[in-house]
Amino acid sequence: MHKLTTVDDVEATIGKPSSMVLLKATRTLDDGCRTVLAHASFAAFGFRDGEGVAHTTFVGGAPGFAEVESPTRLSFEAPRPMPGSGASMVFLLPGVGETLRLNGSVADAVGNRVTIELDESWVHCARCVLRSKLWAAAPQRTDVPRSTQDFLASSPFAVVSTWDADGRGDSSPKGDLPGFIRFLDGHTVAIPDRRGNKRADTFRNLVTCDQIAIAALIPGIDEVLHMSGTGYLTVDPQLLSTMAVQGKPPHAAVVAHIERASIDHNDAVAKSRIWDRSADPSDAPDLMNVAAQHLAQNRDTASMTRILSKGVAASPKLARRAIDASYRKELRDEGY
Repeated sequence: MHKLTTVDDVEATIGKPSSMVLLKATRTLDDGCRTVLAHASFAAFGFRDGEGVAHTTFVGGAPGFAEVESPTRLSFEAPRPMPGSGASMVFLLPGVGETLRLNGSVADAVGNRVTIELDESWVHCARCVLRSKLWAAAPQRTDVPRSTQDFLASSPFAVVSTWDADGRGDSSPKGDLPGFIRFLDGHTVAIPDRRGNKRADTFRNLVTCDQIAIAALIPGIDEVLHMSGTGYLTVDPQLLSTMAVQGKPPHAAVVAHIERASIDHNDAVAKSRIWDRSADPSDAPDLMNVAAQHLAQNRDTASMTRILSKGVAASPKLARRAIDASYRKELRDEGY
């Protein structure tokens, strides 16, 4: 199967992100980030352990579990990662499509308390969560699948963690119809990549370091499927055709050779009660407003970016309706 092996290959396939996408990133935990963290009870965490083995898992328990220690540091309880190594997080809010992503490094790990030094944070668009319908209906508790293949057949959402050649980490949310992570054989899976913001952090990492870790969820159960191994990016048309939705294949796929896999009870899923639909998502912060604040804070932004960010801030409800309408159109265009 053909592999993409250079950044040029990635950009030829995915394209380059727009300046607006890059300007959404912030290097400090500003008021918007702090508001999200105060509401968030649950996050994915990508890290390497003391032996350099890659992991993705979920951490949390109660709103505000991640404590802001400074404008560039936050801490939380988690499995002990390798100090100084690249780490990454994806914060999810039940009922909310957008996520807050954070990349940084492990500044300290004492006991079960981990401190992360921030490199950058940004708001990720809602399309992968909307494709997965992660929050769309009250989940029904079911028996936990016993095999990796059965678990993936019921999973609509996962987080994929990767690292670059310098050890910088990234965790990317992936959502689609249940079973979207396809088994190719007993040790190999493929994950489709639909159109997005073109940052392509996962792909840029994989062409310099093939280490990969994956954590998958099934709505309604407290167990998580953990997988890790090596991966690469492909645009093989035969494989992509098997992942088509309404005749529309993804533009690329990540192929991962799985070396470790386990289905484990996850305390963060259980304690955070993310499957409890009693919470009102309207109480959560609007992450697109947070993204607009980040755009506005970048003083070198172009005039159109300033206009758009001010528009979101001035009329958040109107902006929210426009953004949601845009999501619906994009998903229809993809076959959903």
